[in-house]
Amino acid sequence: MIKFFLFLIFFCLSSNLHAQSPLPRFASLRSNEINLRTGPGERFPIEWVYRRVALPVEIIDEFEHWRKIRDVDNTTGWVHKKMLSNKRTALTLKNKKHTLYKKDSIASKPLAYINGQIIVNLEKCSPQSSFCKVSFQKITGYLIKDDLWGLYTQEVID
Repeated sequence: MIKFFLFLIFFCLSSNLHAQSPLPRFASLRSNEINLRTGPGERFPIEWVYRRVALPVEIIDEFEHWRKIRDVDNTTGWVHKKMLSNKRTALTLKNKKHTLYKKDSIASKPLAYINGQIIVNLEKCSPQSSFCKVSFQKITGYLIKDDLWGLYTQEVID
């Protein structure tokens, strides 16, 4: 019995050594067609097909070459790691009008107004600011961090 527990502890510790980065973490979808599976492998059925390149997802678990992800709607499943990109993106929150500012202040000049949910590229975020520098459609500006899904509150993005 003791040997079993020692083996179990060793297995848990050694499997964490192969992790690429700490969990959870955010990534984005690499392609316009990605299969979300019920388990980590091609033998598992496809539960959902994503058709939105650059969609931010949260990686919540890993098994060999497979990553368990969660999307903004809290849907979870497994995708192959090659289907994910380290390019950081975020999603503006649904059913809200967002203001893209020229500088990281609400007193700054508005550059654009965004209605609804769009994908933006995360350029720079820091825990000290309530804004993130973002870009989309050849426009760069600042959005309020709380209006974005795809990053952690204390995360630094440079």
